[in-house]
Amino acid sequence: MDNRLTDAPRLKDRWVRKQGLAHYTEGENKEYLADDILSLQPEEAQAALRAGDVAWDLLRTCARKSVFNEKRLRGLGIPDAAVPLLQWSVENEWDNFLVGRFDFAGGLADLPLRLIEFNADTASLLPETTVLQPEIIRKAGLEPAPNELLTTLEATARRLGGGRKDTAIAAAHLGSKDDQLNTEVLARIAAAAQWGRVDNVLLPDLEINPDEGIFREVKPGRWIHYGSLIKFFPWDFAALEEPDLWEYLAELVMAEKLRVFNPAWTMLLQSKALLAYAWEDNPGHPLLLPTAFDPAALPRPLAGYVRKPVFGRMGENIEIVTNGRNVVAATTGDYGSGPVVYQEMAPFATDREQHRYQLSTYQAPRACALCCRRQDDLIIDDDGEFVALALHREKVSFKF
Repeated sequence: MDNRLTDAPRLKDRWVRKQGLAHYTEGENKEYLADDILSLQPEEAQAALRAGDVAWDLLRTCARKSVFNEKRLRGLGIPDAAVPLLQWSVENEWDNFLVGRFDFAGGLADLPLRLIEFNADTASLLPETTVLQPEIIRKAGLEPAPNELLTTLEATARRLGGGRKDTAIAAAHLGSKDDQLNTEVLARIAAAAQWGRVDNVLLPDLEINPDEGIFREVKPGRWIHYGSLIKFFPWDFAALEEPDLWEYLAELVMAEKLRVFNPAWTMLLQSKALLAYAWEDNPGHPLLLPTAFDPAALPRPLAGYVRKPVFGRMGENIEIVTNGRNVVAATTGDYGSGPVVYQEMAPFATDREQHRYQLSTYQAPRACALCCRRQDDLIIDDDGEFVALALHREKVSFKF
């Protein structure tokens, strides 16, 4: 890997602040942007994009099959109260998808691409991929890896439309700075696609009336009515932790008084248990890792597996187990009490400093951009570095 790494230029503080992205370069995130650029071979980049589209078709097919199967819904971790909206959403909002992100192991230096998971609900890394990565590659004078995320997202947003013209659009998040910045990217996309007025707001600042819609008081006595919601909070958060919120959104969506992006059916894709059913439906598929609800059901449990929460995020509550019993790495977090699945370990490309590289594809809904994170641990979690991607047009010799 080291032969394909080049020094990344440092972005000027003034430029980063002007973009409103100092969060990614200051304070505890000072080392977040990797000091290396990773060069991909063109065939590696194209293989990753193709893998994203294949994985998209596989998981969508599996989700549609599973949403009307009571046993599978239980395995996916879907509460009973959420089922009516999910089934309605599959039947009525199937093509209303805005953006998501696949994470892969391998894909570099002849290591096979293997799907790890899909970020279907709150696909982060948007500011890094759309703003920071292009600037790093530009300053380095290199050819960028495929990155048509902004143009593809805007085209998708234009196709979807913003909803009713007599209402505004709320782009809502739960309050973290990273969530806010990712939501701002989606809000700008919606505005560029001429959806109308788009407000970046905190979810708690919205008043949700299940009969009339979503509102926000902008001045005493002056309220804005939102007919569309771009949400950067998980559907499973609403279903499992805020059932009243789920109920209100379900009533508005099924009454066609509110459009939500991404729609509710994407909760099926967010469940890592869908990977177990995808493997069940497509045993031996070269892109899929064997995944099961019991490690003994894996074809090679002694080869090592990863225990992960069905609705986990940010690498929390992950365990890596070797020889069927040795926990060699583990993380803590907020997802330790929910259902889990077991996924066979896959090899990651590593450099001499033992960074593990994880490629990702953005789907909008076709694969349209690549990004990458790395970490010098067995588990890539919220402490990983963002690595800008370039293309290498000459033959590269690989070192591992």
